[in-house]
Amino acid sequence: MSKINLLAILLATTLLSSCGFHTPVKNTPLNATIVSEKSNEFSDELRKRFDQNAMQSLTIQIGAESKKQQTASYTSTNTANSYTLSLSVPIKVLNTKGELLLSQDLKASKHLSKINTSSQADRLQIEESYAHLRNTIIKKLIRRLAKLNEN
Repeated sequence: MSKINLLAILLATTLLSSCGFHTPVKNTPLNATIVSEKSNEFSDELRKRFDQNAMQSLTIQIGAESKKQQTASYTSTNTANSYTLSLSVPIKVLNTKGELLLSQDLKASKHLSKINTSSQADRLQIEESYAHLRNTIIKKLIRRLAKLNEN
């Protein structure tokens, strides 16, 4: 009899976990008004992550993003062999009362090797890497905004 109960419990647990059932979590919607000095790629990508028609609970002020490309290594012929790309974006987060909740420069960096076969492929790789860094910073920002929204 206890084997049948154990089997029933294991079966129910497996079925509930496989269908995506989770205990209820307090999940408040997160939305923000995005303000930037001028239209930049970071603010455009961040706007895509929020529903601008919903009620905004925070204001995010975005400064100009700063891209930096440094040569990390050279070949024996003294040409660049690899790069370190860095992206920095100054962020200020205000609540509905105008109180400053967060003021920080969010940064991300990535190391990549140069593609020796084509300069166009190398430029495309660098542009794609900056887009990846931008998405990494956006994910960091959204995690911080979610923590601010919990409080």
